[in-house]
Amino acid sequence: MQSMLFHYIIFHYTLIKEKVDIIICGGGCSSMLLLFNLQRYPTFESLKIVVIEKELQHQQKTWCFWHKGNHPLQHLITSSWQNIHFATANFNTTQAIDPYTYSSIKGEDFYHYFLNEFIPQFSNITIIRDEVLSIEKTTTHLSKVICKNHDYISSTVYSSIIEKEFHEAPIFLWQHFKGWHIKTAENIFDQNTMTIMDFSNCLPNSFDFVYILPYSNNEALIEVTAFSTEIWNDSVYFKQLNQYISNKLNGAKYQIESMEEGKIPMAYYNHTALGKAGEILIGSAAGKIKASSGYGFEKMQIDAERLASNYFANKSSKNLGPKRFKFYDKLLLKIILENPAEAVSIFGKLFKKTPIPMILKFLYEETTLYEEASIFKKLPAIPFLKQIFK
Repeated sequence: MQSMLFHYIIFHYTLIKEKVDIIICGGGCSSMLLLFNLQRYPTFESLKIVVIEKELQHQQKTWCFWHKGNHPLQHLITSSWQNIHFATANFNTTQAIDPYTYSSIKGEDFYHYFLNEFIPQFSNITIIRDEVLSIEKTTTHLSKVICKNHDYISSTVYSSIIEKEFHEAPIFLWQHFKGWHIKTAENIFDQNTMTIMDFSNCLPNSFDFVYILPYSNNEALIEVTAFSTEIWNDSVYFKQLNQYISNKLNGAKYQIESMEEGKIPMAYYNHTALGKAGEILIGSAAGKIKASSGYGFEKMQIDAERLASNYFANKSSKNLGPKRFKFYDKLLLKIILENPAEAVSIFGKLFKKTPIPMILKFLYEETTLYEEASIFKKLPAIPFLKQIFK
């Protein structure tokens, strides 16, 4: 796939000196979703679009999300589940999640589609392999993107570049994970049920859990995920994986088909809709990764739909969502950071007393104040009050 992609980029590498209609800084997930939604409008092919991307390779990962009905990228979904399992050392539950479906898209399939099938359809899209150094506002209606090799000018700039200040946020930790795609000798998985969080193998004073996506009765992605300020050594992940398989999967015999790893920044940060030069921020740069859970794919897709609509309607793109959800994220992140064991207990009570479909709705920030009050009154108040009055 890399050689095909390299050939495609070299073929489309041109010296763009004239003004273009749209510049997209970054060629990651949020940028591809934006292109996908822009192309749904009839006049799309009349636009000159430049995507500036420094790296050729993308991290192997799996995006997971929940949705109602068919998804706009349904053709890329590899697996879906109608049930979700949650567990702690003392409690477990498995629930149907109607009206939602939990689905996954493999990163390899996602980028192969966009870079080798979707983008080659459109001669108006040019991918430039370059590094964005800065973005400047040149006039009221024009911005200049300064790169290592060339400068580009446009009236509309979207950027997924995260500001340096983000990593200096007052509350900052990583959601980091490592897992194996395993194949077992016997059928041990329920392929209709994914495990969103299993804290039963959690380390002392740690917020870590096992996450399982069963692709069949004897194949699954099984990952250890942790929230902490430091990334673990490989040996810690592997010890947790082996222990979980031994204790929870009855020591099933298995072979490792492939490995997956990654890290997602989790921070309380004052995200803005626009960058310092007026560029429209997308993806992580716009705060579309849920700070307290790490989920972001569907939020980015919904945001891309909005941005595309606003572009062709010539509307402002300022929309950061209700501020109260950032406050909720702040409180939970502080508890995870300062008292991981208490955070595990809070999640246990949340899943024990609140139906999982309502939790999913809350995580997508679609709940009403009344629904949120109903959720919070079932949780211990003291940990949250401590954080509020600190």
